[in-house]
Amino acid sequence: MEINVTNVGMDYQAKSSSGMELGIVFGPDKPADDRTMDPVELFISGLSMCIAAMLRKFCNEHNLDAGEIRVWAETDWESGKPMCSYLDIKVSVGGDWDDRRKAAFMKVAETCPVHATMAECDDVRMQIV
Repeated sequence: MEINVTNVGMDYQAKSSSGMELGIVFGPDKPADDRTMDPVELFISGLSMCIAAMLRKFCNEHNLDAGEIRVWAETDWESGKPMCSYLDIKVSVGGDWDDRRKAAFMKVAETCPVHATMAECDDVRMQIV
């Protein structure tokens, strides 16, 4: 996969080699009524959505009626800060689940590729060309 981002002013456009696109408005003069997320919010949202997707896939593959899957994340990270010192993620899967099933859900949530990349990737390379 390749992602290409272009920026003019406050407008940022991302295009994936898969054909998908994303646009945001970001900067100190961002209009108050603009509802697009900033890059930090996109990152945390991507992680949370990946966890929800992995759980939904698991439930569908095992014919489990999960109802609503909800993932919420809390962090002290905000735009302008170099990184976060904590990230708390909570997951709720609809239905009445016992501790054994909840433990299985945790294992599935941990297979999220975004989470695995955050935890294991030790080689991120950047260059100015």
